[in-house]
Amino acid sequence: MGVLVPIARLLFSAIFITSGLNHFIQLDALTAVAQASGVPEPRWAVLLSGAALVLGGLSVLLGVFARLGAAVITLFLLSAAFMVHRFWLVADPVEAQNQLVHFMKNLSMAGGALFIVYFGSGPYSLRRSGRQEGFGGKLGSPPLRR
Repeated sequence: MGVLVPIARLLFSAIFITSGLNHFIQLDALTAVAQASGVPEPRWAVLLSGAALVLGGLSVLLGVFARLGAAVITLFLLSAAFMVHRFWLVADPVEAQNQLVHFMKNLSMAGGALFIVYFGSGPYSLRRSGRQEGFGGKLGSPPLRR
């Protein structure tokens, strides 16, 4: 069953790695979106968030500093949800529904990232052997024993 964890890391991280790369490929278009959303320093924000997504996604995928990478992903997702996907400000009902879906998707994925922040990368990681990552100890053990 332990093989499910690296598969889960691959499935979870793929969207962040590809989205981060897309920040560089579609820099002008995403800068325009950030600017229209009122993001300060939109070009720098797109470049920095692209780097954060690629590095965060790779860290989760490989299990190296996965907790830190997942925390960075969480910050990005929550920032994007509240700064870009503000469905409550959209007059057109179809576009408002679209933004609501993106807002809720970001919240959901942030919740998944927080699981990695808490439990760590799990088995089959490139982290140093013998050093358990995460607050919850070994996979399946009770978290934060007192």
